[in-house]
Amino acid sequence: MRESGTRGHLSVRQLVDNIGPALLRLVQEGTGSGGPLTDIVIHAPGAPTQLGPGCVVLGVGVTTETELCELTAAMRRAGAHVLALKAPVPSSADVWPTIIEVNRDASWMHVATTVREQLLEYARTRVRSAGSGAELFALANAVYEAVGAPVTIEDRFSALVAWSEGQDRTDSERIETILGRAVHQRTLAEQRERQEFERLHSSTEPVYMEATGADQLARVAIAVRAGSDVLGYIWAAVPGPLDEAATARLRELAPVVALQLVALRTETSYARRQRGELAAAVLGGAADPVEASRLQLGSGPVCVLAAAPRMARSESSDALDAAGLRRFADTLEYFLAAVHPRSAVVAGTGAVYVLAAWPPEHAAPLESAVALARDFLARTPLAGDYVVAVGGPAESMSRIVDVRAQTDAALRALRHPAVRGPAVRTVEDMALAVLLLHLADVTEALGLPDAGGALQRLRRNEGRDGPLAATLAAYLAAAGATDTAAEALHIHPNTMRYRLRRIREVSGLDFADADALLLAHLQLRVRELRAGACQASG
Repeated sequence: MRESGTRGHLSVRQLVDNIGPALLRLVQEGTGSGGPLTDIVIHAPGAPTQLGPGCVVLGVGVTTETELCELTAAMRRAGAHVLALKAPVPSSADVWPTIIEVNRDASWMHVATTVREQLLEYARTRVRSAGSGAELFALANAVYEAVGAPVTIEDRFSALVAWSEGQDRTDSERIETILGRAVHQRTLAEQRERQEFERLHSSTEPVYMEATGADQLARVAIAVRAGSDVLGYIWAAVPGPLDEAATARLRELAPVVALQLVALRTETSYARRQRGELAAAVLGGAADPVEASRLQLGSGPVCVLAAAPRMARSESSDALDAAGLRRFADTLEYFLAAVHPRSAVVAGTGAVYVLAAWPPEHAAPLESAVALARDFLARTPLAGDYVVAVGGPAESMSRIVDVRAQTDAALRALRHPAVRGPAVRTVEDMALAVLLLHLADVTEALGLPDAGGALQRLRRNEGRDGPLAATLAAYLAAAGATDTAAEALHIHPNTMRYRLRRIREVSGLDFADADALLLAHLQLRVRELRAGACQASG
């Protein structure tokens, strides 16, 4: 098997060249053929298939024109660009995807295994090329030889740092971890439920974990420590418990792995700091085009992602949580190195930023950036309390400063205690919350009252939090739909109508005056934001 030779990512052409024409032949280069390959998906007609950007789709059993059209349409919707079909490839195949012709006599299982090995080997090479992981891969192989089972080495937060040979003898859960460069969030939740990490932390010995499914292997794991500090874990996929000799060898190798994990932090810190400083300069508009080109983001559009804990915290809390933010950035950097190499990570003050670039011909960079963020949050154990704002795309480096400012504003709104919703949102998604927060800032800076006109008269009559004010808020939130507002307040529609008449009588509010309604609505929404912030701080 020939070694991958390009920098940045494993492309379709590299994959085909590495495996060779006896098995694969590139017959059509479609849109996105230069993008990175990150996964392999086996598609069989009638069976559910999870497609996604970067995957190589094996068209197993696709024999009719209808099946082929349905598959290429599904690939287009999912952003998957590469399709492998048995020879001869139908002449009427869609001109859009990149098509790999597979030797008609080849076993699909052999093709899947060979392609997966290429993806894993490239991921291994990419980690080594960062200048820091070769020793850990060698150690992983040493553990593999010592215990007779394929192993992974993971950090304290279940980000993958190295793995051994022999992964063809493992299960789908392990392969998912290697290709994603982190243990999937679903798997981590199950591990916590089974209290596996508690068992590892309370023992200095290897711990045996029973298989959790018919298609899964059991695991033997040991916590890797420096003194009392847990640096990470060694996981071995095993058919059954290790014998005493293999258990002893695993125990003996754990301190050696600990030394390499400590060294890994030291070796990579300088290079990562340099790249982080350059990315920060690009975000701040202080880098010229020549400097910015060193990030190797290419000439296509760039999205800016900003991540932080959901709840906005005080300055002292942010300072205390700086280490947690750094760990989040480290895990994110591991993930992006595998699935989206055309990116750069910056650990800022209170937030982690990503510059995510796309090829010039990419049709939907913003949507792809959102999908990238969602995929990462689904994979990392640190994601439960984090939100991500996504801005852009910036069509040039000079526009990144503006997009970063928009993304910061969206992140601030997304973190506000009164804001609820999905963890990943775009600048456009957060536009209203951003405007309301800025309005609250201006009214506070000018010393303006938070209620005036009709709303002020209403408060004078019934106090700050009376039922009429709540009724008006519900009515305006329902865009004037009386029945909807009544349902939200759990009152009868007739009661709702009576309260609306009372609001007119008490406040003088003219429901036909759009400006008066807008002013009252804005005042109520700003008050809601302030109340949410007060409750959080209290």
